[in-house]
Parts: sequence; C-alpha cells; structure tokens
Amino acid sequence: MNEYIELQGASGPALRFRLRSDAAPLPAMAGNFVCVRMGEEGPQVVACGATNSLMTASSVWEAAVREHGAEALYVRLNVAGATRALELESLVERHRPPLVVTEGPTG
Repeated sequence: MNEYIELQGASGPALRFRLRSDAAPLPAMAGNFVCVRMGEEGPQVVACGATNSLMTASSVWEAAVREHGAEALYVRLNVAGATRALELESLVERHRPPLVVTEGPTG
C-alpha cells in the first residue's frame, strides 16, 4: 500500500491523503478520511468522511472492511471546517462511495 494517495474530487486540485497503519493511533485532530480498496485502476473509495476528530474514523473503518472490503484507511488533517465540508462534497460527487460520514458541526 502506498504511504500517500492523491484523489481527484469533482472540482479543484487533487487531495493528498496519508496511510494510517494498524499500529498508528488516529489523531484527535479534525480532518477528512477515506477507506479504499485497490482496484485495477487504483484506489476505489468505499467510504469517506469529514470529522472533528479522526479518532472516530475507526468505527467507519470497521464497517468499510466488513461491508465493502476496504483495505486501507487514509487521512487528511484539515482544521478548517468549511474546507473539510467542501472537500467531502467534492469527493462524494466524484467517487460516490457507499459510506459517507459527517460528524458534528464542521465550522
């Protein structure tokens, strides 16, 4: 699995995400995350989210593995709530993942 992936949203520049290994605890910082499985044409997004604490992505990760065969969890630290929301909207529009999560106020 690559340490970084870049995902194109529906608009704007590609977004860079960093791989989280099983041994690395998720940070309590706000950000976006994606759960992917590898396909013939690269990573396929099966879940994505914007959250006030990336620690909450662990429960989404478990569902993404169980229900959609996710193979890797990638995170993008992003403190600005409005930016997180716009990035999530762009990713969802482009990749149409079956699981989408937003947590609390994004401001």
